[in-house]
Amino acid sequence: MASPVYTLLSGPAGGVAGAAHLSRLAGYPNALGFDMGGTSTDVSLIQDGKPTSSRQTSLGSYPVKIPSVEVHSVGAGGGSIAHVPMTGAIRVGPESAGAAPGPACYGKGGTAATVTDANVVLGRLPESLLGGRMPLDTKAAEDVVGALGRPLNLDLYETAQGIIDIVNENMFGALRLTTVQRGLDPRNFSLVPFGGAGPLHANALAMLGQCYPVIVPPTPGVLSALGFLHSNIRHEATQTLIQNLDDVEPNRIEQITSQLDNRIGQWLDEEGIAPTDQAIKYEIDLRYLRQGYELSLMFQAHDLQNSLQSLRSRFDARHQELYGFQVESPVEIVNLRAIGIGQVADIKPPKMVLESPDASAAMINERPIYFDRKSYPTAVYERNILKAGNEITGPALISQTDSTTLVHPDHLARIDEYLNLVISPATQAIH
Repeated sequence: MASPVYTLLSGPAGGVAGAAHLSRLAGYPNALGFDMGGTSTDVSLIQDGKPTSSRQTSLGSYPVKIPSVEVHSVGAGGGSIAHVPMTGAIRVGPESAGAAPGPACYGKGGTAATVTDANVVLGRLPESLLGGRMPLDTKAAEDVVGALGRPLNLDLYETAQGIIDIVNENMFGALRLTTVQRGLDPRNFSLVPFGGAGPLHANALAMLGQCYPVIVPPTPGVLSALGFLHSNIRHEATQTLIQNLDDVEPNRIEQITSQLDNRIGQWLDEEGIAPTDQAIKYEIDLRYLRQGYELSLMFQAHDLQNSLQSLRSRFDARHQELYGFQVESPVEIVNLRAIGIGQVADIKPPKMVLESPDASAAMINERPIYFDRKSYPTAVYERNILKAGNEITGPALISQTDSTTLVHPDHLARIDEYLNLVISPATQAIH
């Protein structure tokens, strides 16, 4: 590969693309992607059905100047280890038990209490995972969680609930950074959980942020793969041009965009993309004079005169939207950019006919599950048997091969026409 740097964070980006596609189909184009795996959680912002992108990302403490889908990561996952430091309060993560030995409940020799072990203690996972191929050791989970809580005079269920509450707050912190720090209200967004553990914690996270509905895709554990299939091929070429917007000559803009056009067109041809599937868009990076950061706006290179005239007002409006103020200052051009897009076939899942709300045919057993240290008799459903139109009243546990979904008390889950599981408070449920 000529530029391996472009593979950074590509896995989470695939999931965000899939989440954006499914949330748009479900009728909620403004959403928060919530990808919880074994070691980390990635939160992303989707607006108008499109993932938010950035011109710079980071890997650990290292800044990386490449365009990428914006993803905010925290060290919180199913394998995150709970421990008690010198402060005497339970902490969760960022250390993880990984896959080997993994959580104690995996039966592979793990001795540390993890988030997964806490979920097992609370009854929030079925007796086995992966369609019955991976049994869980409840006794081992109880032993390690109980041992963590005894020095703190906490009983088994208080300790397990504490672990879950802490990891949920850690993940909610990432959600706040993605929304509130931008001046956005999480209550205006739905939540799309994916990854192996996302649907297990999504309802609790939605309760913290009041971001409803929760939209659980049909196959949340492999949503990144769907996102890659749906994503267009994309590449870009950029040239710096430092000049006041009011002073720029349209001929200079045309000259640069023509050169960028040629570079991108050559790349699209080399990728074997048919001319009918090729498209080129144009971006300009602008900032107030002497500002240390810039904003990117689309512009029409083939209607340049009108496009340039509107850039100042569009930039002011976008700056006001993001930062809450405008500046009486000249606006400076920083970069011009051509973005080449190779269109791929649009993937649309079949739209199912809505059937009866009665979901009893998919109920496979019942088990006690703890919520806020109180045990509730909880129905367990098999996701693959559920039909479009079915409704499930919480508390409920919905099992499938690649993930497990938890529906909290006082919530209602319904299966929509695309077989998404849509969870809302019972008082707000949409029929």
